[in-house]
Amino acid sequence: MKKNTKILLISENSRYLTNYKKELFHIKEGNVDLSKIKKFGDKIESSRGTLFTVIEPNFFDLLKKSKRGPQIILPKDAGTIISYSGIGSGSKVIDAGTGSGWMASFLSKVVGPKGKVVTYDKSEQNYNISNTNFKSLNLKNIKSKLGDVYENISEKNFDAIILDLAEPWKIKTLKNNVKIGGHIICYLPQVSQIQEFKAFADKNNILIERIIEISERPWNFDGKISRPKSQQIGHTAFLIFSRNL
Repeated sequence: MKKNTKILLISENSRYLTNYKKELFHIKEGNVDLSKIKKFGDKIESSRGTLFTVIEPNFFDLLKKSKRGPQIILPKDAGTIISYSGIGSGSKVIDAGTGSGWMASFLSKVVGPKGKVVTYDKSEQNYNISNTNFKSLNLKNIKSKLGDVYENISEKNFDAIILDLAEPWKIKTLKNNVKIGGHIICYLPQVSQIQEFKAFADKNNILIERIIEISERPWNFDGKISRPKSQQIGHTAFLIFSRNL
C-alpha cells in the first residue's frame, strides 16, 4: 500500500480515518502498527486487543472528517434535495451559501465531471474553510465565489439553485439564475420564512410543489429486542421545492 493512502480502521464500536504510514497509530484502544497493513481487507489488532478491519474510505467517510465551520445541511436533507430536484450527472447547480461546503461537495459528486457547481458565500472565513475542504476532497468541478448573492449572482439558466439563506426572496436575479422549469430549493428553519417565500413565489410565477421536513430516527437491534435510539435528528429546516415558470 502506498504511503499516505487514506485508510479507514473499522471495528464494531469505533472507526478511524488516517493516512497509511509505517508507524504506530495512537488511539483510545491502544496502538495500531500501520506497518503491518498490506492491503484493504487486512485485519489488524490494537495493543489493547481490539480487532480492526482496514477498508478504503468512501466519499462520505472523507467528508465527515473535513473542516467544520457553520452549521451544515445534513445528509438527510441533502439527499432529499438531490432526489426531488432531479439533480444528476451533467446538471448545473448554484449553491448559496456555501458554509463549510458540505452541500456543494454532495452536489459535486452527483453532477460528476460533466456537471458544474457554483457556490457563493459572503463570509471570507467560510470561503476559506470550504475551499480547504474542496481541495482535500479533490473536487474539481466546483467554482467557489466570495460574494453577496442578494446582489450579484451572475450565472443564468442553471438547472437548479439551492438557497440556505435567511431571506431568499430578496435575491434580485433569481428568475434569471434558473432555467424555465428549473428548481428553486429553499432551506428555511422558520415558518415565517416560508410565508415570506410563498408570497414572493405567488407574485413571480414560481410554482411551489412541496414543503416538507425530514426526521431521522436510528434504531438499536439486540437479538429479538428492538428500540429507537434516544438520539434522534428531528427538525433542522423546512425544505421548499419550487419550479421557475
